[in-house]
Amino acid sequence: MINMQKWTRNALIGFVLSGASGCETLDTVTDVFSDPIILACPDYRILADASEIIHYLDGGGRDLTDVVFEGEIRDLRLECLTKIDKKTRVGVMEVEVSLVIDANRGPADRSRKAIYPYFIIITDLNKKIVYREELNVGINFFGNRTKLSFTSNPITIKLPMRSDFTGENYLVYSGFILTHAQLEHNRLRRKQRKQ
Repeated sequence: MINMQKWTRNALIGFVLSGASGCETLDTVTDVFSDPIILACPDYRILADASEIIHYLDGGGRDLTDVVFEGEIRDLRLECLTKIDKKTRVGVMEVEVSLVIDANRGPADRSRKAIYPYFIIITDLNKKIVYREELNVGINFFGNRTKLSFTSNPITIKLPMRSDFTGENYLVYSGFILTHAQLEHNRLRRKQRKQ
């Protein structure tokens, strides 16, 4: 019985390998995994004026007791996978972008929830925008928690690559989407911190 199972398993493996060996897909997979072209991820920037957000009660004051939630983008994480033809050196880089956010629940919060609006912009080195997206990430403050750090779900962006245009030719920018009042508040706070 054991020999029969062993023979069946080996026969199945042989069948799969012999069927796949004639496929172009196997050559492609073997080529990619045997000697992949690995390129550096793009560099990134968290825009200082948009790195923090304070959301107050609608129609309320601007006292500490009116704060619903606060947040700070602490880091931007990039993971990159290149799919490049070795002969032509043309292909794509799949860039996974996620944000690390420190979140604070304010005294005016009643829902124990917060939604953080943010953007991802990718430019070339001449500051020409090649990708832009506005997103939201929501969190729940469970129990008595008033502070937590979390990482947003990654989004995947495909960037074209060629021999003279690689990941180093792109810049990734991120920050919170702010109202004019929130932006001015951030600038004032940054100015006060420098004094």
